[in-house]
This record gives sequence, C-alpha cells and structure tokens, in this order.
Amino acid sequence: MRKYWTVAAAASTAALVLTPGAFAWGDGSYDGYGASTLDAVSYINGDAGANADVDPLSSCFRPDQYDMQAFSDPAIAGPGNKNVHNDACFLDGRGNKVGKNIGASFQARGTGFISACPDPDGAGPATSMLRDLNGDGRKDSCFQSSYQEKGIAGDFEYHARLNNTGMAGSQDVKWGMDRDGDGRIDDRDDDSIRIDWSATGTSGSSYRW
Repeated sequence: MRKYWTVAAAASTAALVLTPGAFAWGDGSYDGYGASTLDAVSYINGDAGANADVDPLSSCFRPDQYDMQAFSDPAIAGPGNKNVHNDACFLDGRGNKVGKNIGASFQARGTGFISACPDPDGAGPATSMLRDLNGDGRKDSCFQSSYQEKGIAGDFEYHARLNNTGMAGSQDVKWGMDRDGDGRIDDRDDDSIRIDWSATGTSGSSYRW
C-alpha cells in the first residue's frame, strides 16, 4: 500500500437495504455475503492541521496511512491530548461512500490502545463497543454497527481514536467488515494504518504504505 492514494471520484452516498440474513445494495455492488466490489479504505485524519505529520488532505480518497506521534499526557482524561484520529469508509465501484448498517471493526496490535469508539448516530439505533480482546488491560477493538450519521462533518465514515501514554513502538490498526459484531474483522474488504509512537513524535521511519 502507499501512504498517499488518490481516487478521482466524488464523495457521495448510496443507500443500503438491510434484508434478512444478508446485506445488499440496490446497485448490486454487494450480494449477501458473497463476492464484493467494495473497497475498504482506512486513513489517518490530520485533525484540522493539529497532526503535523499527516497529509492535511488525507481522506478516503487520498489516504495517509502512516504517522509518527508523541505520547499523550497520562493526566489528560478522555481520548488524550495527542490522540490520533483513524477514520475509514467503504467505497463502491463508482467511488461512492456506502455501508449503512454494515458492521465493521478497528483492531489494534502493538503499542498503544484504542481510546475512543464513538456511537455512530448518538441516540439512534446504531451501536458501538470498545473491547479488550486479549485481556492485557488495553482496549484493542472498536466495533461499530454502521457509519456515522449525525448530520455533521465525518458522516458516512467510521471513526476511532488511538492513543499512547508512554509505550514506545509501532501500533498497527486494521479496519474492515465485522458482520457478526465480535470485534474481530472478517479478513475481507479491509485496510490498515500504522503509527510509530515516541516521546518526541519524531522516532520511526519515513516508510510509506
């Protein structure tokens, strides 16, 4: 994979129809649990310029998938003052953002942890769940039953926040379909990012995915 990737397509949405036991789009881009033409794209959001190591144009259509980041202050509550925004989307064959009610998970390994797994629609029917799958005391899985749909920036995408308060090294985060909602991706239609964490945010490599 490349760190920068460009798709000449407009960001728009397509409707998803939920049918018993299967997901299907009216345009036929996904047929039940069989063959799929979806493209899963995971990227690091530059947080409106706050993350200087990330391409400010990073998006589903130009994903920056590598970051060098400094540790968060352990005293800062919530997602942390140096948290990294990991956003993701499913694109159909025409480059439209799709995926309403498709379960998907972020799975992290290595250093750091997942610090936020927001509810995709607030008080709506969609759900999210932050888990510690391997029992080491760090949250490493974020399941969301649908994309964000709140009438604000970031709609039609999935979102998680990654953090580290002092464990140097690399954090790899894979994102993709999780149809049964167990917090583990289904190893199809997935994508990943990598973060090198350090005290200064300058240790790592210029590796380009």
